[in-house]
Amino acid sequence: MNWLVPIDIGLTMGLILAWAVIALALAFRLLHFPDLTIEGSLPLGAAVFAALYKAQLPWPLALVAAFAAGAVAGSLTALLHVKFKLNKFLAGILVVAISYSLSLRLMGASNIGLLQLRSIFDSLERWDTGFSRELHPATIAFLGLLVAAGSWLIYRALSTLYGMRLRVAGSNPEYARSLGINPLQKLVVGLAMTNGLAALSGVLLAMKQGFADVGMGQGILILALAAMTLGERLLPQRHLPVMAFVLVAAVLGSVLYQVLVSYAVRAGLAPTDLKLATAILVLIVVALRLSRNGDLFEREIT
Repeated sequence: MNWLVPIDIGLTMGLILAWAVIALALAFRLLHFPDLTIEGSLPLGAAVFAALYKAQLPWPLALVAAFAAGAVAGSLTALLHVKFKLNKFLAGILVVAISYSLSLRLMGASNIGLLQLRSIFDSLERWDTGFSRELHPATIAFLGLLVAAGSWLIYRALSTLYGMRLRVAGSNPEYARSLGINPLQKLVVGLAMTNGLAALSGVLLAMKQGFADVGMGQGILILALAAMTLGERLLPQRHLPVMAFVLVAAVLGSVLYQVLVSYAVRAGLAPTDLKLATAILVLIVVALRLSRNGDLFEREIT
């Protein structure tokens, strides 16, 4: 069973962080906006959820509030870029700094514990113990169904008339303007949605770990970039619609990356070297340039 434990850990963490990877992939591929805000919206979502849940607010309402907080962070990035003409990267960096301070203010400390409060993972653990002490099939099944249902809803939403306008505004702003679509308004809506998803990753991570910490977002950007790149290079895109490819590749990459990390740590890789190893992985995957015929994503991450 020991050899299955890294897979179990990788699947669990990969499915929890898949929302952040989806957020980056949607912003990067469909909105053509290299959004750095997820590094701030993820811990902000965890902080909002933890503060409200510890204040006895029911967890579904706390989750909605956390999603809204992430959406506000994404909207602020878009507004800074649109209204004040700030560089996309600078706008994201400023909002990450704001989110850090807000998270500290909301929690009143650098972290806040949730172990004394029940979460949905507590109920799932009772099912898991019936299978194995080391593996968590019920938790993985729940997270998998959640990601599958959420990805399907996102796909359906982006297939509507409004969703298509959102995608047109991101891929070709000039053409969008000729159709009477306001690309700047759609950017605000799009980044609000993606950063709300990143905040959802923060909520799930806080519930799973039993605490929210202001440093939870550190490294999430390079992690999401590595997972997105890995998934896109391994998934055959030829027979998939663009939106389906982006979503499936994000989830696949997130899970695979976390499984690889789990086995690497089990093999002796020091946790302090994970970010270096991740950066090297991204460079290798991009440098290989595994091109496909008719690849819609020929532009590499540069």
